[in-house]
Formats: sequence, structure tokens, C-alpha cells
Amino acid sequence: MKPLYLLIFLALSSTHISLSAQNFKGKITGKSGEPLYGSSIYINEANQGLVCNDDGFYQTNLAAGNYSVEYKCLGFKRVERKIQIKGNETLTLDITLEENPYTLKEVTVSNNEDPAYPIMRKAIEKAPLYAGAIKEYTADVYIKGNGEILKVGSLVDRLSKNAEGIKLSELQNQVFVQESFNEVQFTSPDKYRQTVKAFSSSIPDNLDAKDAMGVIQSSLYMPKAGMFISPLNPKAFTYYRFRYESFFEDGNITVNKIKVDPKMKDPILYSGYIYIADNTWHIYSAELTSNVYGVKEEHTITYQELKENAFLPVSYLINSNIDILGNKFTFNYYASLKYKDIEINKEIVKELAEKKKTKKRDFEIKKDSLYKTESDSLATKRDSAYWASIRAIPLEEREIVSYIKKDSVQQHIDSVRKDHHNSKFSFQDIFTGGKIGGDSTRFTFKFDGLLLGVPEYNFVDGLWLGQKFDLTTKIGKNNRLSISPYIYYTTSRKRIAGGGDISLLYSRMKMGELIISGGSASQDFNPTGIHRFNNATNSLIRGRNYNHFYQNDYISVSNNIELTHGLTLITGIETAKRSGLSNHTDYTWGKKSRITPNMFSGDRFDRTAYNIGVDYIPYVYYTLSDGVKKYQRIASPVFFIRYSEAFASWQTNNSKYRKLRLGIYQQLRLSEFSRFGYHIEGGAFLGNKDKMHFADFQQFNTSDITISLRSPFTSFMLLDNYTASTNKHWLKGEFNYDSNYLLLKRLPFLQGKMFTESLHLKNLYTPDMKLYSEIGYSINITRLLNFGTFASFRKAEYQDFGIRIMFDLEKSKKLFK
Repeated sequence: MKPLYLLIFLALSSTHISLSAQNFKGKITGKSGEPLYGSSIYINEANQGLVCNDDGFYQTNLAAGNYSVEYKCLGFKRVERKIQIKGNETLTLDITLEENPYTLKEVTVSNNEDPAYPIMRKAIEKAPLYAGAIKEYTADVYIKGNGEILKVGSLVDRLSKNAEGIKLSELQNQVFVQESFNEVQFTSPDKYRQTVKAFSSSIPDNLDAKDAMGVIQSSLYMPKAGMFISPLNPKAFTYYRFRYESFFEDGNITVNKIKVDPKMKDPILYSGYIYIADNTWHIYSAELTSNVYGVKEEHTITYQELKENAFLPVSYLINSNIDILGNKFTFNYYASLKYKDIEINKEIVKELAEKKKTKKRDFEIKKDSLYKTESDSLATKRDSAYWASIRAIPLEEREIVSYIKKDSVQQHIDSVRKDHHNSKFSFQDIFTGGKIGGDSTRFTFKFDGLLLGVPEYNFVDGLWLGQKFDLTTKIGKNNRLSISPYIYYTTSRKRIAGGGDISLLYSRMKMGELIISGGSASQDFNPTGIHRFNNATNSLIRGRNYNHFYQNDYISVSNNIELTHGLTLITGIETAKRSGLSNHTDYTWGKKSRITPNMFSGDRFDRTAYNIGVDYIPYVYYTLSDGVKKYQRIASPVFFIRYSEAFASWQTNNSKYRKLRLGIYQQLRLSEFSRFGYHIEGGAFLGNKDKMHFADFQQFNTSDITISLRSPFTSFMLLDNYTASTNKHWLKGEFNYDSNYLLLKRLPFLQGKMFTESLHLKNLYTPDMKLYSEIGYSINITRLLNFGTFASFRKAEYQDFGIRIMFDLEKSKKLFK
């Protein structure tokens, strides 16, 4: 048989098998014969919802008996039919729906308020009742998804080929499909258990039934439906405008069509329509659109009252169109739900009326237990007869072809992957850095590469030439040991700068970490001031050195361990041989007259000190994974206190001091679009300070430089490196207000773009400087890249103004500790 005829034969055979086993099927069209894509069907006695495919076809398999079936499509009159399923007979019922023009309701407008608002107030008031009405249920859920790659950008195509040798453009204009038949058990308030009973996919490498798409967990009755703010959110009027459009009659129910219009073009806001029934104020259906940075989705959800106050979705249809950086994809999600064993929460009204009793908080976030997916051992082995009996949405022609081509596509990808040489270590890694090993291996080795082999230039050391490495190994099941050495040659001082850390993560349930550090290298007198890379570029380009250094030969041991949940003990001890340095070079591309001598050249100021402190977080949520505890969300202020003392006299000119530091900080979410953070800290040096060196003064985050590698949220952007240094006492306060819509983003063409705006207020008091203040405004792109303007004041009098460009390296791992 010729291949073309074989293809046609298989397609026709598959179509016959997929339809013949269904004993109730049909097609829904309009009067002109056009298929009504997305129409919904509800079979009352079976508690089952169906949704049509692109061609208007529907199908299901019902037990023998009598049923009442409802056919609905927004904009058309609902049709109800009584049917009887007999034995092995197949009932085909095609339905033609008549248009049902929406009618503008005669309403009385008061105070210029749109009539949609009183309707939405009632719906919002009812939402908690409907959200909590179900105690538990079991449902059979058929889910189908299909997708197509329409266009692949050249960059993505190159990256995909570099990864495994497979160009995504080779899969362009092919439809891929995934189907699953599932039993879903729901337990209030948000626990789901999905058992995949059947799974089939034409997506390459999509072989595991546990990768089946899940049932939609989010509910429009909740304040947030997934990442989106629901139109029934208690603060919905803050985020949305509502407009009454019309109504239609569905039997004895009047359904109001409400336009949902977001006040801002934000990715977490819907637009579209919500249909609210009079008197009960429940959701009849919803047609909502979201647009998340190029991913546009159209959600069509049909609700049905299954029991008293139990309005549940019976079908979902989601159309997704993705257009990002020249890459275009389309994806469609269909879900048909058949409910059984529904148990009503009879106490919900009482619970809403009464104030809930205070319960002991459980801070563990049990993510795995909220939505658990498991699969039947036969899920991927079901034959065509089984699929034909449970497939609730007919396969379309292109989906049938996708299954036919599945094996050939998989074979092509496997052959390309086999021929593609993708070593774990490539030649370019020598320059850009690389990694050998991974999460599944016992050892992992990382190195920076030659491009980062020159991380430093200053007038004291000259160039640093060398490398930094990281070696990590697992010890037992949960513990981990990391060794991070660095070694560099300083071209002007002509000596080795080296050192590193040994870190042991132990007692992972208590987040224990032991760190042994040591090294011999130049150290900045203010390590929280202007970043060393900023100093390097300014030294070379402008001939100006902002930072001053001393030689630091040290070894330290520190340990962090959680004493009880939220209370962490920090201890450490260090000894250091320290001496002042001189400039060893004046090489610059700028003016040499700007070069300043290094501070305390030739001095000796050794130190031996210990420190002890605690962090206390009253409310912090955490996750547990394989015996490892990890903080996830802090819901309270963080309190901290630190005490350190330099005490020995066995070295040369030992520094001696006692320092106490304490404070509080917190990040608060004020709304979905705004956040407020504060950090207040105070401290003092206690007792005699005569034998204390400048290297041990309290230093502050400062970065008085136009292009900075510090953060506008935590640094003083107009304060010189060492101006505020003190050996007395201090009080510091940082206040940051961060908003998605502050000034610029209120302009319509900027709404929804990937940046935020912030206001900053920072204050610092020391006895010598008195009160220093900074106010600022910045634009933040993912908080890593920031542009801002700042003004400073000394004792409430204007002092300075500056424009800053900030690349926040404080979010990244630092090279030097």
C-alpha cells in the first residue's frame, strides 16, 4: 500500500474508532450552519459538562437511561432536550441554536453610578459563600491540549540547537496534542489529588503520565484566580471598572452581562465579560482575557449549580497565543468535568457569620500535598477502544495526523540528539566559565573562566590575574560541603592574593551552616562602600581611586544554627594580621593628579575578635524537602542583635573594642501593586575606644558614583565612602516604597511594562555628621537594573543632587567576603 493511501486509511480508521464507541454525540451549529465553537453541553443527571471542538462536534459515553441535556452558547438561546440512551445504540443529536439578542435593561441610574456596580457588590458579597460551599467532591476529568509552533526566532533557534542539536524550526507548523483522563479528588479548602487513568501524547519525549496537564485549581470566587486578580476580589473596585451591557433570559433566570475593564493594563488583571445571575448573584459563565508579557489567553468557563449553593465549572476552554521576541506559538486547553460524590459544607454560613477562633499557626508550606499527581500503571498502555469510550471531546483532523506522525517525529529527534555532540565541557567554557557535574552527581565543580580571570585593578595591587573555583560534594543524604578557593597574582605588588571558604551545610532541619574562611589579600576599609569593580574602572579611565586598602591575612570560623523555629544563633571568631599599604602603580588612562595616597600606609593594626548574635522572625513560613528546611515567606518583622568584641593583645598593636548593634526590618505588601520596606538599625561602641583602629569603625553602604554596582534600596547614593565612619554611636533608617503604578507607569502606553518605580528615604545620624538624609526616585527593572535621581540634606539643609545608574550586584553572589 502506498504511504499516502496508508496515511489516509489510518486517519479514517482512527476517526471511526474515536467516534463509534461514543453512544451520545452530535454537532452544534447556528442557523446558517456555522459550527458554534466553544458551545457547552450539560447533562443534568450525570453532572457532566462537555465543550465542542473547533468543528462544533461533541461526544460522550452515557449509561442507559433518561437524561435532560442543556445546550448553551453565549449570544444564543439555551436549548434543553430530553434524551433516552438505549443499550448499545448510539444517539446522534445535532442542535441548531437561535441567536438571543441581548436586551438593555431599563435601570434607574443614581449618582451617575453604572448599574453594574450594585450587581457586582452583591456578587462579591456572595463570593465567599460559593467559594467555600463544597467540602469535597470526586470528578472524572477529560483534558485535552493542542499546540503549534507558528514561528521561531533565529536566536531561540540557535539556542535550541546548541542545547541538543534540535532546531525548534524543524517542528514548526506541526500540531502536537496531549490527552488525559483523570480522577480528581478535591478536599476543602485547596487540596487536590489527581490520578491519571489514561495518558496519550504526540509531544516528543512526553512519555510520563505524571506530566499530564492538571485540572484548573483557581476559582473566580476566590480573591485571586491563580496569578490573576478576580473580578470578585473584595477590593475589585480598586482594580476594575465595571459596565453594565445587557441581559438575557435563560428559563426563569435573568443573566446580566457585565464588562470587566482593568483600570491599569497590568498582566495580573483580566479584561472581558462576566455573566452574573439575578437574585442568586452567582457566576453564570465568564469570558475573560489575560495578557502576560506576550502570552495572551482567552478563558471561557461555564458554571452550573450542582447542589444548593454549589456552583462549579463544568467545562473550560482556554485559547493561548504567544508572541515573544519574534517567536509565535498557539495552545488550546479543553476540560470536560463529570462530578460525583459531592459533599456540601453545611457549616459555611455559620463559619462566615462567626469570627473564627484563633488557631496555632502551622508555618510549614506543604506544597506537595496541596496538589498531588499520581498515575495508574496502565495509563500509557490504554488501547484505542478504551480511549474511544472516554474521549469527551472529539479529535480534530490535525490532531489525528499528529498521532500518526508521532513515531516518525520522535525517531527524527532521537537521531539528531544522538548525532549531536554536546559535551559537558566545551572549549568556550575556558573563556566564559563552566560547570562539571550537577544536582544528580556527587561532585560539582565550577570555575569563572578567563574572562573573569582579571577581576580587579587598583593602584595598590595593580591587576589581579587568576581564578576562583567552587567544589561542592554531598555528604550523606542531606548535608553538603563546599570549598571555594581563589588565587590571583597581583602584578604591581608582585605577590599572591589567595584564600577561600569551606562551608558545611549540616543539620538541615535546623539550617546549620559552619564556615571556615581564610586568606591573604587587600581589603577595603569600607567593604560596603563603592564596589571594587567601580573603583577599578574609575582608576583606569579617570585616574581616580575611591577605595583605600590594607593587607589582611586572616582566618575565621562562623556558625549559624536555628535554635527553634524562627530563632537563629550566629557565632564566630576571627584573628587577623593587618597592615597599611602604599600605592604600587600609577598606571591610568586619566589624569594622574587625581590619584590619592592610600590611608594608614605602613601602620600595623591586628585584630582578634569574636561575635555573637541572634535573628528572630516571629512568623516565617518554610518548606521541607528530603529533610532540608528552607525559609520561603516572612510574614512579620525580623529582629536582630549583634555583639562583637576585639580582645587579644598577643599581636602587634591589637585593636580593642566592644560593639553592640540591633535593629528591625520588614517587607510589607500594601496591595497587589505596591510594597513598603523598612530597615531601622542602631548601635554603639561601648567603653574605652583608645585602642580602636579606623579599620574597625562602623561603616555604611555608600556609593557616591554615577554608575554604581550598589542598590538604591540599601545604599546612600550621595555619600562619600568614609565620610560617615564612626567609632561612637549611630542610628540608621531606610524606607522604600515600591509601586507598579507611581508616576511614569500611570501613562497608558507604559502600563504593564516590566519595570516598577520606587521612592526612597534614608536617614543616618552620627555624633560627628549629625543628621544626614537622602530622598530619591528610581525606575527598577527586576530590581537588578535601576535608574534614579537623588537629593541629599545635612541637618535639613540641601546639600547635593545626583543622577545614578545602578546595577545591583548585591543580589548576586560576591567574589570577596
